[in-house]
Amino acid sequence: MNLHRSILAVPTIGITLGDPTGVGPEVMRAAVEAVVAAEGDALRVEVFLPQPMVESHGGRWATQVHIRAIAVPGPTAALHAGVPSEYANRCAFLALEAMVDAAEQGQLHAMVTGPVAKGIFDGLTPQPPGQTEYIAARLQADRFAMMLAGPKLRVVPVTTHIPLSRVSELLTTDAIVSTTIAAVGDLQGWLGIAAPKVAVCGLNPHAGEAGRLGDEEQRLIAPAVRRLREQEGLDIHGPLPADGLFFQALQGRWDLIICMYHDQALAPLKTVHFFDGWNQTCGLQVPRLSPDHGTAWDIAGRGIADAQSATAAMVLAAQIARRRS
Repeated sequence: MNLHRSILAVPTIGITLGDPTGVGPEVMRAAVEAVVAAEGDALRVEVFLPQPMVESHGGRWATQVHIRAIAVPGPTAALHAGVPSEYANRCAFLALEAMVDAAEQGQLHAMVTGPVAKGIFDGLTPQPPGQTEYIAARLQADRFAMMLAGPKLRVVPVTTHIPLSRVSELLTTDAIVSTTIAAVGDLQGWLGIAAPKVAVCGLNPHAGEAGRLGDEEQRLIAPAVRRLREQEGLDIHGPLPADGLFFQALQGRWDLIICMYHDQALAPLKTVHFFDGWNQTCGLQVPRLSPDHGTAWDIAGRGIADAQSATAAMVLAAQIARRRS
């Protein structure tokens, strides 16, 4: 898919606040203000805000921020911090939809999405599992991957939001290859790592121990690693026992770790980068980033939510936007 060519002279990022009843509005606002203070007029920030939130939030942004008010048709309802609702889901979805529309039209160089619950997609058929899949489908990405990253560690799960009992069934050589290519493309294109060193986890303990603990390594993972090395020319190694790779990455041996399932990737990432990690959708023509946490309804509106993750996503989005422009 060829998106409309951007005519913007200034690097521009689009922002959604996520679920208006969660911590998104407060952490995203703090992140935007930090980036705007650092970038000044060298960056344009477009905030896609549902109309019910414009009056309560619109006047609290820095002058460099541009508000795009999004109409929310149908009956209105009150929005209360910490109280999720169908109306809040509708507001969050319409803001996301409008931002992706703008990306399709070449009006944005990067996107940052606030945290939402899966319920924002309840009205869609088919129903996407999350914002990652929705945005990738809308932008017609040939391949995409969900990367969780921080200053010291970058991980990508091949399978994402599926039951652990189905990982072996749904894991394929093609999926490993496609996910890795998408992730490496972002490292090379947006993060400035020209020749990343990539490690691939085994699925089973000890990477299957030569088939004694499972055959997925020999049957699915090793063929993917060979194909990526021989056909794509990647510096890639595996399948390797997962229990040692993350420490090695922290010591600088690996730039990227490809994991086989969600918690294999996210548990070590969040142990190291619980506050300062971010989520990045790899493989998109308009890059998308987000905080690596959820709505946190239990602390929403109390002013105690940590904005480091949102700020990290915003800072990287600004850097990518500058490169793209």
